[in-house]
Amino acid sequence: MTRFLNQHSIVVGVDGSPAALAAARWAGAIAARRGARLVVLSVVPTIDYRISAAIVADADILPTLRFVAKKHAGAAVDAVRTDQPDLEISEQIVEGVPGTELIEAGETAHLLVVAATADDRITTLLIGSTALRVANKSRCPVVVWRGDVDNPLPDERPVLVGVDGSPGSDAAVGRAFELAALLGVGVIALHAWNDPDLLQWTPVPDAWETLAQQEHQLLSERLAGWSSQYPDLRVEKLVLQSPATRALLDQGADAQVIVTGSQGRNRLTGLLLGSTSQNLLHHAPCPVLVARAGS
Repeated sequence: MTRFLNQHSIVVGVDGSPAALAAARWAGAIAARRGARLVVLSVVPTIDYRISAAIVADADILPTLRFVAKKHAGAAVDAVRTDQPDLEISEQIVEGVPGTELIEAGETAHLLVVAATADDRITTLLIGSTALRVANKSRCPVVVWRGDVDNPLPDERPVLVGVDGSPGSDAAVGRAFELAALLGVGVIALHAWNDPDLLQWTPVPDAWETLAQQEHQLLSERLAGWSSQYPDLRVEKLVLQSPATRALLDQGADAQVIVTGSQGRNRLTGLLLGSTSQNLLHHAPCPVLVARAGS
């Protein structure tokens, strides 16, 4: 099937769950602000005919699965149109493995949005396997959505971004500034550091204070270029002596989105997410946007 996608599209995966419907509404709001097309993607799961041939023959299950997938997509489109009546929306019904199809769709999209879970277990704060695979493997920025399914639209809270000086972090800062400007809200730029090993070799008096000054300088340097591009954006700089995951989760309680790079400093290159990003995907109280260097 031809995919009507381009780099101005925002793609959201839906499966009929309340979480996926809420993610679609959130994605629709972002698409409307960007003037982008929203693509609602519903996947007909691939059947292993070697195992299920008899079942398929008896129940004619594939047409049923296609019908259900189209129903899920239609419900999401209807919900988004209620919020954004002028938004350009298209449906895509494809057959395959959900994670694989979403990752493929992301190859030609500006942003890919998936719900954290495949059902209504949002309160468990555990990420589903499809969302985790998409976040790990997609080459375009991914939003793993979670939150209040009854009130999923963007609000007045700030966008929180983790800054550590890595290429992925620099990409995250750019995405955070772009998103905050789009939503008309502020940015909290958080740099967390906690490395007592650095003090084992240095005789410098007041070494903690010296390190703290260096970390403040790192944050200011990483934000400087983006602040000049978005001079009207409210930016709060926050430097904490704390593990990064803990700091971001604590501050995320008052944010509407947490933006993180795919990997931090001293990480091997590759597509798999670093430990901070993985922990945020499992435990964040709000949507998490994962940005990759070069995306």
